[in-house]
Amino acid sequence: MNQTESIIIDPYIEGGNVIYPNFHLSMQPGIIIGIHTDVSKIHTLIQWFSKRSNTYTHFRENALYERLTVREYIKFCLKLFNASSEKMEDLLTLFALTEQKSIKISKLSNSEKQRLKLIHTYLNQAQIQVLEEPFQNLDEFSKQTVIQLLDILQIQNKTVILLSNNLEDLIISSTEVHRLDTMGIHALDVKEDETETTSPSQENVPIRLDKIPTKKNDKIILFNPPEIDFIESVEGVVSLYVAGEAYPCTLSLNDLEQKLTPFGFFRSHRSYIVNLQKVREIITWTRNSYSLALNSTEKTVVPLSKNKLADLKEILGI
Repeated sequence: MNQTESIIIDPYIEGGNVIYPNFHLSMQPGIIIGIHTDVSKIHTLIQWFSKRSNTYTHFRENALYERLTVREYIKFCLKLFNASSEKMEDLLTLFALTEQKSIKISKLSNSEKQRLKLIHTYLNQAQIQVLEEPFQNLDEFSKQTVIQLLDILQIQNKTVILLSNNLEDLIISSTEVHRLDTMGIHALDVKEDETETTSPSQENVPIRLDKIPTKKNDKIILFNPPEIDFIESVEGVVSLYVAGEAYPCTLSLNDLEQKLTPFGFFRSHRSYIVNLQKVREIITWTRNSYSLALNSTEKTVVPLSKNKLADLKEILGI
């Protein structure tokens, strides 16, 4: 596939109910399409893609030959895909398994097993690659390995589709993100905007007290800024996250940015504002991909646009 191809995904109907209607996907070489939806829809979609020609589907629960060592399994995969045995060391390095090469697969950690399974994605020649929950339950190191694999597939001009119920993972890893629900598929406004104009300088803005109004279950709830972990805008709907729970807010993201900057909040992404007091770690995925890990029991990760990194470093004095 050397040019854009539009495909129509069949509808999913169960018990006479339309779970999702048919929808179009524009398949361009070298892009990563993230589809955010629930587990049942993910299962149906990957089954549909598995029946297409020129498409490889990575099922997260694919079995491994656990009696083999890592080296033996990779050797088997190389033969399966008629690949040169000289690629052995390259694969061990790419998937960060060099130290585990002589260990039996049964002794590997869950993250190491998931990295090993992704070797099939790298070796097959299909133009379209569909991956089911490639980041689920992975440690941070393994997530970075998956990001590197996706970069390689992009360089190879493959079309990659990621199916996940974790929106943050898709924002970090995809070039475009869609949400699939009973009404169909919707493009989410999560692209980085390099020409985005910054809000007026917040230097020398006096500290003030200000509560942020939200509404839930027909009740208006007021939050003090320090209570808020981060703020997210998806399809024009703004939500405040407090202690892992979302609260809808009628204020726009720009209004909230102006209100909350004096309280130590930072616009980390076009669709996110984060409370810097809650940030525990700046995670570097690749040269152009970053995120902020928050100090919370939910292990929340918020996207950080590459054009915001310098501003953040200046604020933090690093």
